[in-house]
Amino acid sequence: MDILKPNKLVPGDTIAVVSPASPSLTPNHMERGIEAFQQMGYRVVTSQHVHYRHLLFAGDEKARVSDIHAAFQDKSVQAIICARGGCGTAQILPHIDFSLIAKNPKIFVGYSDITALQTAIFNATGLVSFYGPMVASDFGKSHNRYKIKNFFKILTETQQTIELKNPPSKKMITLYPGGAEGRLAGGCLSVVAASLGTRYEIETEGRILFFEDTDEQPHRIDRYLTHLIQAGKLQKAKGIIFGPFPKCEYLARDNYFKFKVKLLDLINERIVPLGIPSIYGLQFGHVTNKLTIPFGGYASLDATSCRVFVEPCVV
Repeated sequence: MDILKPNKLVPGDTIAVVSPASPSLTPNHMERGIEAFQQMGYRVVTSQHVHYRHLLFAGDEKARVSDIHAAFQDKSVQAIICARGGCGTAQILPHIDFSLIAKNPKIFVGYSDITALQTAIFNATGLVSFYGPMVASDFGKSHNRYKIKNFFKILTETQQTIELKNPPSKKMITLYPGGAEGRLAGGCLSVVAASLGTRYEIETEGRILFFEDTDEQPHRIDRYLTHLIQAGKLQKAKGIIFGPFPKCEYLARDNYFKFKVKLLDLINERIVPLGIPSIYGLQFGHVTNKLTIPFGGYASLDATSCRVFVEPCVV
């Protein structure tokens, strides 16, 4: 597969905001997110249907697809950042013109439910996208310096290898030691698992996988990992990186709470027997202090020392 790297982000660039999944539930967060980028020197345009609502989604499938196509096709737009995640991204995949995206490669950022589109884009085009903060969900809620610094480092660095480092207070642990190199693929674990059996399912052979999620109980996380193992997906990976899983432990009101089983117990149960270099706790996804992960970027993992490096993913 030929890898496409988008042009780096520079001050003055135009950012288009799209909503492939759900609409923003808090319009003031969208406004604040747009203002944040404007204050940093970027021009921001919102797609035609970004505020639409159809059931749980930001417009019907046709509306959401048209916004994505328009943003990629617009020569005045240098980067596309999703407003938020939510649900429904997988619905639009059969209608996406991947050849249009391949002809107009540019920065594309999202996470959570956007995993489905990022996986499909990379599989079809080889375009590196970015699993990182979104306009309403992140930039509209906080101006976290760690998040912003790492976001712009990934989107602007064209020469130096970048180490993905946690804040000092957030420790990582080794699940299985060793080293690995390969292209990054993954995202929201529940969305990845849901793609299996479709033509948009994740490619894992030779990849370093990265997974995170939120609001899922431990037995559901175990189910997703078991599904991926039984589909032969995890065994083909070179390495696995787990992010944090906020709001994924049992609460006192849950039936399984009395067993005192933690999420990490179940992850260890599934992952360690695979013998694949793996770590837990890299800060990305559904957390405030988040790193931006290049989906399709080339990375090296030192699971023994809990260090992750990525090569430049923009030109």
